[in-house]
Amino acid sequence: MTRTVPPWLMGARVLGTAALVGALALSLQPGLGRPWLGAVLIGVFLVLRLGGEWFLALRFPDPSGRHRRSAVLSSVLALGIVAFWFYVRSRGM
Repeated sequence: MTRTVPPWLMGARVLGTAALVGALALSLQPGLGRPWLGAVLIGVFLVLRLGGEWFLALRFPDPSGRHRRSAVLSSVLALGIVAFWFYVRSRGM
């Protein structure tokens, strides 16, 4: 089995996921951190995680199209996650 994902890309995707967890943690605990920090972390999540998924799909295509399907699914999930983040921020949970 050959590796199709560069190690730096895997690291970027993990950091993007960590940024998402940080943004959600800041949103669920009001008064913790700066109010703009959650938005910055959501932006980092979108750039690193989704950017990494689409970079992989476009630069390293596979014959079965698995990378592209993964990128599309990740985009749909990220849209839902960002909508949830906005909901939590607006509710002040």
